[in-house]
Amino acid sequence: MVTPIRPTTAKVREALINIWRAQLQGAAFLDLCTGTGAVALAARQAGARLVVAVDSSAKAIRALAPQANRDNFFVVQGRLPGCLRHLKTAFDLIYFDPPYASGLYLPVLTGILTYQLLAPEGELAVEHHQHVPLPDHVQHLVRVRQKTYGDTVLSFYRLAD
Repeated sequence: MVTPIRPTTAKVREALINIWRAQLQGAAFLDLCTGTGAVALAARQAGARLVVAVDSSAKAIRALAPQANRDNFFVVQGRLPGCLRHLKTAFDLIYFDPPYASGLYLPVLTGILTYQLLAPEGELAVEHHQHVPLPDHVQHLVRVRQKTYGDTVLSFYRLAD
């Protein structure tokens, strides 16, 4: 049985927030496949001025509803990659943590580029299992670093110059 919501571990969440701590202050932050919303809430607490959390699960969205639409924290229910076209903001930081076997990695990364969701100087972090390797580049996205935490890998991408 597959768990519908696989929260990012506290260790990985803390590491991500620490890596991005300076950039989060005043940033526009997008959390794709937000699940429990723990990363989105941590980004808000770390100083992001705008947080948008996206998930296809009605259950996840209902759980985040008390936080929604106040203090520039918004939740959106939608299926990826299709719902990306409705986001009208370029985000400074994007966190993407899909179910590992979902097949969403390349379609969503392509969608982020198509809809220009990553700000020119922004950064994208993709969480994936060590046995689900991601390419060094996807069109104009270039991987700039990777961090490994047990079986979990964070791959960081930026737009190519």
